[in-house]
Amino acid sequence: MAASAGEQLADELGPLLAGERATMAHRCHERQISMAHLFLMTKIEHHGAMPMTRIAELLGSSLPTATGLVSRMEDRGFVRRLHDEQDRRVVNVSLTAAGKRELSGLHAARRHRLAAAAAGFTDAERAQILASIRMLRAALERVDEQGATR
Repeated sequence: MAASAGEQLADELGPLLAGERATMAHRCHERQISMAHLFLMTKIEHHGAMPMTRIAELLGSSLPTATGLVSRMEDRGFVRRLHDEQDRRVVNVSLTAAGKRELSGLHAARRHRLAAAAAGFTDAERAQILASIRMLRAALERVDEQGATR
C-alpha cells in the first residue's frame, strides 16, 4: 500500500529535522550547554520569567532537581533568580544578557547554515520553499489548535 502524502512528507522531513537537531546538539556540546539547559532557556525566552515550580513541571522533575539545574545555569551566568515582590516565597527565574547571547548565537548559527543551503537555489525555488514552509507552519498551528498531541 502506498504511503499517503502526509506520510511521505513526514518521511522526508523526519531525517531532515533529526539532522538539524543533531547539529544543534553538537553546537550545544561545544558550548558545554546541556539539552536541559537549552530546553529551559528557550522556554524562558518564549514565555518570560517563570517560577521554580513551573520549571520543575516543564522538566518533569522534582523541585530539588530543578533547583540544581537552575543553580548550575546561574553559575554559568545564563539565568538569575529573583524573589517575587508580592510573595517572597516565589522564586522567578529569568534569562540574563549572557543567556540571551548564548541563545542568539545558537539561533544565528542555525540561520547561517540554512541561508548557506538556500543560497544554492534559484530565486523561484527559494520562493516555492518559503511558501511551502509557511503553509506547513499554518497547518501545524491548526492541528495544535485542535488539540493534537505534541
